[in-house]
Amino acid sequence: MADTKEVLRRPPDRPRQTDHSILRLEFDENKAFELALRQRVNDYFDKENGRSRKGAPPLHLKTGMILVSCAVFYLLLVFAASNIWQGLLLAILLGLSVAGIGFNIAHDGGHGAYSESPRVNKLAAMTMDLLGVSSYLWFWKHSVIHHRFVNITGYDTDIDIGFLGRLSPHSRRLSFHRWQHIYLWFLYGFLAAKMEFVDDFKRIMTGRIGKHGFPRPRGRDLVIFVLGKAVFFSWAFCIPLLFHPPGTVILFYAVGVSVLGVTLSLVFQLPHCAGQTDFPLPERGVRIKTPWAVHQAQVTLGINRQSRLLRWPMGGLNFHLEHHLFPTVCHIHYPAIAEIVKEACAEYGVQYSEHQTFWSGLVSHYRWLRLMGKG
Repeated sequence: MADTKEVLRRPPDRPRQTDHSILRLEFDENKAFELALRQRVNDYFDKENGRSRKGAPPLHLKTGMILVSCAVFYLLLVFAASNIWQGLLLAILLGLSVAGIGFNIAHDGGHGAYSESPRVNKLAAMTMDLLGVSSYLWFWKHSVIHHRFVNITGYDTDIDIGFLGRLSPHSRRLSFHRWQHIYLWFLYGFLAAKMEFVDDFKRIMTGRIGKHGFPRPRGRDLVIFVLGKAVFFSWAFCIPLLFHPPGTVILFYAVGVSVLGVTLSLVFQLPHCAGQTDFPLPERGVRIKTPWAVHQAQVTLGINRQSRLLRWPMGGLNFHLEHHLFPTVCHIHYPAIAEIVKEACAEYGVQYSEHQTFWSGLVSHYRWLRLMGKG
C-alpha cells in the first residue's frame, strides 16, 4: 500500500501545466478528497495483484470488433449497396461505428489509457487521424484544455461555440439564442465535418485553440497530420468517386458525418451542460474556490452508469466523472472504480450525480439550452 507521501509525490491524472501559453488557473489547495480517492483506487489495483490500469484482452477484443464492423459497413456502402435505403442505413451504421472507434480506441489512446506502451497508445490515438480529425490537436483541446478547465467560461473551449449558441450562463446572449433549443440539435450534426475541414487547419495556422496557445505540430506529428488527412480524404471521397456519382458520394458522406457529429456532441455535452452542473467563475480571474477533484464532481454527470448497453459502445463515457478523475485509467475499469468514487463522494459530502437514463439526459440538456436561450 502506498503511503501518503508517495501519493503526494505521484503526478496526478489531470493534465500537467506546460510552458506553452495555455491559460493558467489555480484551484483550492485542499486535496483531502482527491488524495483519499486516489489512495482507495490505488488500493483497488493493488488488491487485484498489481492489475494494470490500462487496457486488457476485453478491450483488444472490442477493438477488433469495432474496426471490423467499421470496415464491413464501409465496404458494403461503397461496393454492395444497390438502392438509396440500403445506402442510408449503411451510412448511419458507418457513422456510429466511426464514433465507436473514437470513444473506445482513439479516446483511450489519446489519454495514454489504452496500453502500458506509449507506442501502442500513440497508434490507438492515430485511429482518429485516419478518421479525419487530428489526434495531436484533439490532445491539446480535449486532454489538456477541456480536462483542466471543465465548464469554466473563457477557459473550457467545449462550452464556447461562438455566436451560434450559449451553453454557459456567463456567455453573451444574443436574441436568436431563444431558439437554440431547436436549431442546435441540427448544428450538432456539423461538428465532425467542421473538425475535419475547418478547425484542424485553422488551429494549425493560428497556433491557437480558443484563447489558448499551443505548440504547432512539427516533425513526426506534422507528418502524421498530413498523412492522416490524405488517408481520410482517400477513403471518404476518392475511392467512392471511382464507383459513384459525386452527388451520391456527398449525400452518404453527409448522412454518416451528421450521425457522427450528433453522437459526439451528445456524449460530450450531456455530462456537462445540464441544470445539475455548475459553471463557476474564477475569483479575481485567477482562482477557483473549490479543489480540483471536487470541481470535477460539481461539473460532471454520469449517464445511467448501470447500463451495459450504454457502457460498451460509449467506451465507458457514461462514467464521465470517473473518466475526468482518472483519465489515464482504461475505461474497462470504470464500473469498479465508480463504487469507490461514489463512497468517497458520500463520505466527503461531494456531489455525485447522473442522468438516470440517456433520454433523461437529452431532456435535461434540452431544458438547459432553452434556459440559456432565454437569458
